[in-house]
Amino acid sequence: MNPAVVQFVSRFWVFGAFAVWAGALLGFGVIRLDTFGLEEGSARALLLNWAVSDNLINTVLTMGLPDFRALLFVPVGMYWAGNMLAAKILTLGIGFFGVALLYRWASSLVGSEAALVASALLVVSPALIGQIDALGAGPFLILGFALGVWLDKAYRANPGYFGGWYFCQVLWIGVLVTLHPMALAYPAALAWRWLKHPDERKTRRHMFVGIAIATTLALVLTRGWSDIGWLGNPIKALGNATMGGVQMSADDVRWFIGTLVAGMGLLLLVLARKKLTTDFGGTMLVLSIALGSIAADGAWATLVIALVLYFGVERLISINQMYGKRSFIGQRGLLTVIVFLTCTWFMVEAKAHAAAITLEILSPQDELIRLLGVEASHKDRPFRAASQWPGRSMLVAKRDVFPLPPASLEKEELRKALKGLTHMAFDPFDKRYKPLADKLADMVESTETLALQKGGVLLATRDNTVKLELRAPVPEVAPAAAAPKADNDTTPSATETK
Repeated sequence: MNPAVVQFVSRFWVFGAFAVWAGALLGFGVIRLDTFGLEEGSARALLLNWAVSDNLINTVLTMGLPDFRALLFVPVGMYWAGNMLAAKILTLGIGFFGVALLYRWASSLVGSEAALVASALLVVSPALIGQIDALGAGPFLILGFALGVWLDKAYRANPGYFGGWYFCQVLWIGVLVTLHPMALAYPAALAWRWLKHPDERKTRRHMFVGIAIATTLALVLTRGWSDIGWLGNPIKALGNATMGGVQMSADDVRWFIGTLVAGMGLLLLVLARKKLTTDFGGTMLVLSIALGSIAADGAWATLVIALVLYFGVERLISINQMYGKRSFIGQRGLLTVIVFLTCTWFMVEAKAHAAAITLEILSPQDELIRLLGVEASHKDRPFRAASQWPGRSMLVAKRDVFPLPPASLEKEELRKALKGLTHMAFDPFDKRYKPLADKLADMVESTETLALQKGGVLLATRDNTVKLELRAPVPEVAPAAAAPKADNDTTPSATETK
């Protein structure tokens, strides 16, 4: 073969692989192209970019600053405002090339063969596909951690007090910390690495100062992680991740699969503790899993599954080689069987994911948001809603949606706030909104329940004379027409009588 062709293929094969992989996911309908199924953080990031591009009112005024995904969604907002396909393709690229960088890091830790097999399994795993479909934080964190390892090597190769690589690391810390609590693993692992392996004392001091400033500013500007659900069940998060994040019902949870993945993760952490604790990327991965366990969700489950794949494949190869046989079955037979079964399982879950999208099966929260969108579909009626998920609700309703009133308001203040709203959507069983639900329950004269579902409650305010689509229609009784008076009738009519 022509050497030039070989060089071209070896250099750009990753782009061809990405095109085939992304085309397959989009072509087989595994990626949802409507506005449902998104994370609240990604919805707010998209709204900010689309609002700026269309010269609309900035959503920062009502919803606050979004996380760092808003920076990466800038090209989508500039050239394809309102196009969900463009946002999904961008996230597909971020997820794929993040795994490609993860492969380069893992090759030095578990071997190139194990890293290649694990990376191939990761890009077809329901967890990563589900996070890409939701524009979740998982793909961004994978790319961020892999780039963090590369930035650390680049800065140590070109040390300087306030050089370009220094500011790149500090900026990257601020970018990642806004995404998820487990992103704190990056500044923590970086500080630990500089504490144990410093190049110069002055450089270490500057690094500590930069880490502290970047982390603090990121938390202050974005007010922490207001959209993260704290103290979630890790087993439930792992079980849902194996289904791609799409639940056929609210009670459809894979407890057995979640427990199995959690047990494998703990076992591999113990077996590979030396490799993980002596490597910067491994330390960051362990810390991210530990920190993210207090806010377990799809992004956290994706990193746990990545750990199981990379270090699990390495263990399978070593177990297979213990037989000492030189045949293919003796060397890689066990690995081949496990990989085949895993790929079949992932394919079945991807097919179920595509079927759920085709059948328009939504999560309980999205079902509630869909009902809010039905109310907003009547353009001739006033609509101004407050939602627990204002970003997602605004994308679906395409009308004014604001965050919920503070639960600390007194009843009279809350009653005044309701006069400017027509609808409210939230989960009354959420601990954060339980005080608000209790106050609204005592204000039956101001609100009316339109729908009570597993995802939450949809209320309408009585202070606004709005004919609601979901409310049972009340037949209007026309007033009786006044009978015409005879010429000789001098009795005054009802309208003439005061």
